[in-house]
Amino acid sequence: MKRVLIISGIIAAFLCLAQNANAQYAGPIHRQGAHLADMRGNVLTDHEVLNLIGEQIYDETYVGACRQRKAGTALIWSGIGGMVGGAVLYGAGFSKIAGQINQNSTSEEIERALEANPGSASMVLGGTLLMTVGAIALDAGIPFAIIGKKRLNWIADDYNARKGLTYQIGATPNGVGLAFRF
Repeated sequence: MKRVLIISGIIAAFLCLAQNANAQYAGPIHRQGAHLADMRGNVLTDHEVLNLIGEQIYDETYVGACRQRKAGTALIWSGIGGMVGGAVLYGAGFSKIAGQINQNSTSEEIERALEANPGSASMVLGGTLLMTVGAIALDAGIPFAIIGKKRLNWIADDYNARKGLTYQIGATPNGVGLAFRF
């Protein structure tokens, strides 16, 4: 009878410890977009990341890296949109003028074509300006996105390297026991 009680107590203790061990995240992490995720692709919440990497790295690196990655992505896509929109505006304005001039046109003929289509010159200049602003946004966004990505990758690599050997006491695929992960 003592043996049954002792074994039951040990099993109960292991199951209680398994509850605590399962509450802790033990798997490797990786970067997914502007966030960290587990190996199943589930994005980790900010609270989970804080518990995994510690408050210092979270405050000093993770928050800034997420912001950099998001800002870089936003700048890249807005820059691409500005460049495409500017090219369309430029092409539309230039096509109105190009129908009235040719390679051998004099400056007076070009001026008459511009006076006949006053909005065309504005479209060409506006398209050029929009393409320029889009190119600047794209050029600014690429370094932001790359630096944010590298910082998030560093956090995941640092956590995975520090994790080393972990163990879980409790439920395993074959029953109750001690499982080592490395």
